[in-house]
Amino acid sequence: MNNPTALEELKKAQAILMETIDKSARTHLDAVEKLLEFNKQRFSNMSDAKDPADYIARQSAAFKDYAEQCTAHFEALTAIGNESREQLTELSQEFAKSLDFSSFFPFAPTGGARPKGKTGTRSS
Repeated sequence: MNNPTALEELKKAQAILMETIDKSARTHLDAVEKLLEFNKQRFSNMSDAKDPADYIARQSAAFKDYAEQCTAHFEALTAIGNESREQLTELSQEFAKSLDFSSFFPFAPTGGARPKGKTGTRSS
């Protein structure tokens, strides 16, 4: 492993993380804008409720819409997270392939004699 390669890989990882942060922030902003507009519409719709049952029915419908908005938002964030995880996993696997650990872990040669293990018989 040489330092320029490690720095290049770190820059790539940083770019992936920055893109993820940017996408997440944009998704959050979009969700907040939608929910603010949604709240504005709901408050104007609640003002002309005829009776408590109508008000509760409208609140139930609003809650369902909020739940759908939040679910869509969380699904979008999950997709962003999964995408960045896949990119970082691929990057780390490529980086790991370029590492040489032979000086840290001297492995035995692949060919050659193996030590014999104990047999299943016991001497009494």
